[in-house]
Amino acid sequence: MPAAPPPAELLRFATCGSVDDGKSTLIGRLLYDSKSVLADQMAHVEEVSERRGAAAPDLALLTDGLRAEREQGITIDVAYRAFATPRRRFIIADCPGHVQYTRNMVTGSSTADLSLVLVDARYGVVDQTRRHAAIAALLRVPHLAVGINKMDLVDWDEGVFERTASAMRDVATRLGLADVTCIPISALAGDNVVERSAAMPWYEGPTLLHHLEHVPLAPRGAAAEARFPHVARGRVLGA
Repeated sequence: MPAAPPPAELLRFATCGSVDDGKSTLIGRLLYDSKSVLADQMAHVEEVSERRGAAAPDLALLTDGLRAEREQGITIDVAYRAFATPRRRFIIADCPGHVQYTRNMVTGSSTADLSLVLVDARYGVVDQTRRHAAIAALLRVPHLAVGINKMDLVDWDEGVFERTASAMRDVATRLGLADVTCIPISALAGDNVVERSAAMPWYEGPTLLHHLEHVPLAPRGAAAEARFPHVARGRVLGA
């Protein structure tokens, strides 16, 4: 029987957020849980993780490809990865979180259909979160998804999620970002990334992957893809 043709739809999305918010771990989790990791890649991740004394495979290693990144435990360059589900194909741009590499987010977001901003649930919306949301607005990225990560470290508290989501929506409103979806997740454990979380029964929205599979896509083409930095109605961050 011939193999099924790959899905036609392609979603490009950029992951960003402050340092240590879990971007690389989240991308690794998406790749791993969607069965998009080759056996030899996973074997290498397991070997390196064991050598470092980790109790479980460090899925961030699937995206942190530069030697300097591996040695420092940070993301410096934009790392691109591709995977597919029966519904869509995806190209991920894993953008750096450190302030000095913020410019790299422009590269990762310049062709993105969606920006995925991660927020550490323990600390909420910080300056770097606002910067990344502002860049998404300037580049006219059509959709903003906010992964409120590390919910396992705040005891899966619904109140923490709601306060952080409200703060993020306020930032998005000031920037003129109309389409904002907030999702409580734990990238490390996989909660609400691909599979729904039993630890957060109060959340009734989509998982992250379900949202990525169903977010509307604008028509592609030279005219549709042209983007020019702008500030909606003169609004700037903090104004």
